[in-house]
Amino acid sequence: MSHRSLAALAASAVLLLAACSSSTASSVPSSAASGAPSAAGSQVCKETTDAGAIAVSIVDFAFQPADITAKVGQVIAFANTGSAAHTATLDSGQCATPNISTGKSDGLVFSATGSYKFHCAIHSAMTGTIVIS
Repeated sequence: MSHRSLAALAASAVLLLAACSSSTASSVPSSAASGAPSAAGSQVCKETTDAGAIAVSIVDFAFQPADITAKVGQVIAFANTGSAAHTATLDSGQCATPNISTGKSDGLVFSATGSYKFHCAIHSAMTGTIVIS
């Protein structure tokens, strides 16, 4: 292959890559714009044992409060004062606390705004909503 052919091939490859990169970089998935979890599975929250800024009690078989409001980066601490173990698990499955035994606590911290439905993975009737601003 001649130098001229190689140069033309390389230039075509660069243009193709640039075109693909620019279209991908400029498009924002609608789920990211809305603050909802994306289909690609990006992590919107993580479990933490840090002390929470927002306190939620788990009393018997209910989250109190069930509707929680927090800001990005604030820890939501779930303290189990009931008689059975519970979890706080996002309905999307992206994030969850481990089983929280009686007298113990665990938390979630969010990195993206949005409204997130959650439940107890052990007791599915226990539900709530977390709104992150």
